[in-house]
Amino acid sequence: MNTTNLPKGKLYQFLSGTLFIVSIVFGNASNLFGQSGLDSLFRSNDLLYIDLYSDFKGILDTRWYEDSVKGGEAEYYEAKILYGEEDSQVEIPLRIKARGQFRRNPKYCKFPPLMLNFKKKEARGTLFDGQDKVKMVTFCQDEPEVIKEYVVYKMFNLITDWSFNVRLVNVRYINTTKNKKLYEKIGFLIEEDEKVAKRHDSEIKKQHHFPFDLDPDNEAKVSMFQFMIGNPDWFYTTGQNTDIMHPKDTTLAPMAVPYDFDYSEFVDADYTKPAGVPDEYLTKKKIFKGMCLSDEKLNEVIEYFNVMKPQFMEVINSNEYLPKFSKKECANYLEEFYTIINTQDMLQTEVLDTCFTRKDYLPFE
Repeated sequence: MNTTNLPKGKLYQFLSGTLFIVSIVFGNASNLFGQSGLDSLFRSNDLLYIDLYSDFKGILDTRWYEDSVKGGEAEYYEAKILYGEEDSQVEIPLRIKARGQFRRNPKYCKFPPLMLNFKKKEARGTLFDGQDKVKMVTFCQDEPEVIKEYVVYKMFNLITDWSFNVRLVNVRYINTTKNKKLYEKIGFLIEEDEKVAKRHDSEIKKQHHFPFDLDPDNEAKVSMFQFMIGNPDWFYTTGQNTDIMHPKDTTLAPMAVPYDFDYSEFVDADYTKPAGVPDEYLTKKKIFKGMCLSDEKLNEVIEYFNVMKPQFMEVINSNEYLPKFSKKECANYLEEFYTIINTQDMLQTEVLDTCFTRKDYLPFE
């Protein structure tokens, strides 16, 4: 198979033109997938401004216990959210706590990600109607890293609606003990995994999965996407940062739905790097962790990602909250991926020589 100069052909021209026209007519291309059955919170790409009140000193003080495994369990605190115009703000009481593992540790993040725990009756009739436990990704150390991770979610939304929808938020964190604003930072909210499953009449099963048991097209595209963004922090079999959703229609294969992209080289978060080691001494390498494909299927997947390139770039360049230097870094990183998949020698070394076969998982079968 020679992919040095893959012929785009009429199919490529047709699909590219179609996607381009649709994106012009309907706005941001990230609206193309995942809109059916969405809660009101995730139906818009507009930045949502909220005020979040709580005892943030208490949250920060109790987010991590050094003598406990993985930091122990964080405590919930009473809170309230305000959103809307100043003279007609909507107020919703809720509880919040620090969440996660790595990013909850104060050694790595000065401010942890949060879990927003709503009472459905309190949120009824508001923008947060129907929400239960919603993850909020906060600024940790730097805002651009958060926005880049948000961009990854939006790029994956383009590929499939078997994906987590996200909503960018501008949050004013107000400490209730002194009624004082601590920070005003951009973060984002993540759709609940159970809601993604429900949209597809499926259920999440926490069990051992082999990648060859998944929907083949889903497995191929998820694996290539993770390779594209340089993410090593995922795996099908253990469910690491990947939900495996089983359609209730048992004639359909399970689907992999990835999340948590902060360890990807695309995001390039400072807290994922060894402390005190300059960037030039860090080894950076994309790792392909997917199944080996037939020449025909691999060509199909490469062609698909070539078609999607303008749309991925549009998601990056159209984000008004991502600094120009970050946009350039993200675009350059994607260009490296496209050089690899469209150059035979590089494709051989980076993908074909590292992909997994069924025998890698079941050597004695």
